[in-house]
Amino acid sequence: MINLSIITKIGWSKWSRQPRIWLLAAAVTAVAIAIAATLHFNKGIKAPGEELKPDRSYGWYASKDLGTVFTDGLNIATLSTQARGPLHLISARPLMDNGTTVSVIGVLARIVPDMLPPGYQSGGFQQSDGFPPIYPDAAGGVPVNGLTVYPPAPGQRRWIEIQIGYKVVAPGRSTKRGVELIYEYQGERYRKVIPSYVAICAPATASCEHVVLPP
Repeated sequence: MINLSIITKIGWSKWSRQPRIWLLAAAVTAVAIAIAATLHFNKGIKAPGEELKPDRSYGWYASKDLGTVFTDGLNIATLSTQARGPLHLISARPLMDNGTTVSVIGVLARIVPDMLPPGYQSGGFQQSDGFPPIYPDAAGGVPVNGLTVYPPAPGQRRWIEIQIGYKVVAPGRSTKRGVELIYEYQGERYRKVIPSYVAICAPATASCEHVVLPP
């Protein structure tokens, strides 16, 4: 955010009255535009309802060497049979802390079981080397935007799996506190926070204590 007090001080000490007024007006305009953009983005975004099942927090943690590239696959949003139509996915992003140990290098999604590879042995995975994941049963991820998922028939299950690619770039610890999923349903935009937790420490010999998850 622009510091108006600093701009005001510069204007009074070095500039004439006219440039000072222009600079302050420009700063106020920039702040107003930023606020308007934020309000526009959030306007009309709703919390999930009948279309997704509620879930509890879950997660995992590990220590890895610098340079390691891996995929976190334990990010699940399960559709409800009560949904009245398809969900159109718009975006997904991990909600990271301020740690600098890992860098996010990409995000993919797939619909399970519909997009599982032929001959698969497992319907999901916690983590895999590489990004996209090299684990055979993790194949099939595509860009999030534009992916459409339909509700399951009664007695069946269908879920959205978000695959997040990371690279370990520095010693220390980074954590992910969830994944923000934005989608459109019945003509309106929704925001779901998938309560999936990951803690990554580096190097591989570092201790990486687990943090108690919220209920």
